Amino acid sequence: MADSSLTVLTPRLLLRPFEETDAPLIRAISFDPETTRYLFFWGRDGMTPEEDARRFLAYALDAWRRDPVVAREYCVCLRDTGEAIGDASVEAVDADTAEIGWILLPGRRGRGYATEAGRAVMELGFRLFGAKRVIAHCDERNAASRRVMERLGMRLLSVTPGARPAKRPGEMPGSECTYIRDKNTLGEAVLSD
Repeated sequence: MADSSLTVLTPRLLLRPFEETDAPLIRAISFDPETTRYLFFWGRDGMTPEEDARRFLAYALDAWRRDPVVAREYCVCLRDTGEAIGDASVEAVDADTAEIGWILLPGRRGRGYATEAGRAVMELGFRLFGAKRVIAHCDERNAASRRVMERLGMRLLSVTPGARPAKRPGEMPGSECTYIRDKNTLGEAVLSD
């Protein structure tokens, strides 16, 4: 089990460092075309789902070894059962900006877990990295992620046409939405939930 000083607790979730034993979770994400359809770095450059899974797990494990800390990939688990259901991340983009993201297994979506995990990593972006702003990106077609960003109090900053790769035959590249939340707009609801 992960060192408890490295974990984050929310009302229903435990976010902890990834471990080698989380490979089945990463494979489940990687082999699901509906999930990877909107993920920028998955399913590209001729990589197979197995290669993508290995690449991601190596990156997630390495992020915890780096000093100074520049990124954290958390395995998102249900607190009551310990079941691993996804990923939540925070990364320093520059001295003033952190980027957050999340991925959940299909059977765990639509229950508020992404918002709960997103809120936790947003708080880490402000506290761990001292960021003045937090950003998140998604494919414009990913309405669920856009709704999560809006529930986190983020506002649409920009839309970049064609910035997201097409993942299916005959599909056009998608537009990338960038959302932002400034630290000075945080209310008690985000940092004290």
